[in-house]
Amino acid sequence: MPKTYNHSFSILFIVTFLTIITILYCPSQVIGLTNESKFIVAENPRSFVKYYSSYFDSDNNAIIVGSVAKSDFQNFPQSVSIGVNAYNNITGSNEIIIEEPYNSILSKNNEPFPFKFKINSTIFPDAINSEPFIFESRNVSVPNTKLNTFKLEYPVVPQGNHNELYGNITNTGPIQINNITLFAIVNDKNSTQIDSVKTVISNLKPYETRNFAFVPDPAIENSVYFYSCVGGDIDDMNIDDFQIVNISSSKVLGYKFSSLIQIDYLNYNSSSNQFRFTINNIYPYPGSLSLQLMPIQEVPITISIDGLSIDTPSARNVDNKTLLELSIPQGIHDIVISNIQE
Repeated sequence: MPKTYNHSFSILFIVTFLTIITILYCPSQVIGLTNESKFIVAENPRSFVKYYSSYFDSDNNAIIVGSVAKSDFQNFPQSVSIGVNAYNNITGSNEIIIEEPYNSILSKNNEPFPFKFKINSTIFPDAINSEPFIFESRNVSVPNTKLNTFKLEYPVVPQGNHNELYGNITNTGPIQINNITLFAIVNDKNSTQIDSVKTVISNLKPYETRNFAFVPDPAIENSVYFYSCVGGDIDDMNIDDFQIVNISSSKVLGYKFSSLIQIDYLNYNSSSNQFRFTINNIYPYPGSLSLQLMPIQEVPITISIDGLSIDTPSARNVDNKTLLELSIPQGIHDIVISNIQE
């Protein structure tokens, strides 16, 4: 359910008192409390609402759909929440209802990601006329590793009796991926967004293929013409934990990144004893890649980045593990680790 923020005038005295206390003790937090509209407009140019529309569903809920995107002058990826102003008919107060887009991190400039509000129109009778806005846009600065090792196959045109869309998702990597949110924008014949759809796949084993489906709201299904911006988002891996890949029955490779990394390809070739990453360092500065080989690597490995050999970093042998550190520049890079002993 969407979260709501109550701004009742009946507690004006308490709010005023707390504001004075905040000014005295926490002056840095006053802008967001006392000048919210300025905060939204002036302090959040990092992302924007690209498009929105609204309709009533069969239960008379107000549905507000749209898409958000990262601004092209913002270097850092963004974590975004979207708000709509709505009058609560029961409490007699104005509220801000908050939702998040279907993709947790906006990293590519101007790339739209869908969102959707479902609001009870009995409680919020004027919500259907609300204009969504960026409630908060935050720089993502905590290291995360996001797997993008899946392939989607689908037609863009509807297939089912209710203009739904069917497709296949394949895990192209050697690691199980969990909690996959697939999403798409639904368009009419004028290329206007009329709905946002998503489906969740709890897990996908290495190299497994599974079916998925997008089902539009019945209220607009007859207007569905095609689907666009089909994509997926996977739960972040645990920060500071090595992700483990079984090279063989007796050899294990662990890896860990210190920046926001999207892994687009991940594979070990046993015939050449090579492990390959294709990654995108989304941060605007270099990050480190930590490697550990278990058991200890007795033969020195060789490493190349984008086809260029680099000096093998000094290796440390600790607790039956060989540990190495690499510096990864911003952007998309191919990393090949060779001479891995099985």
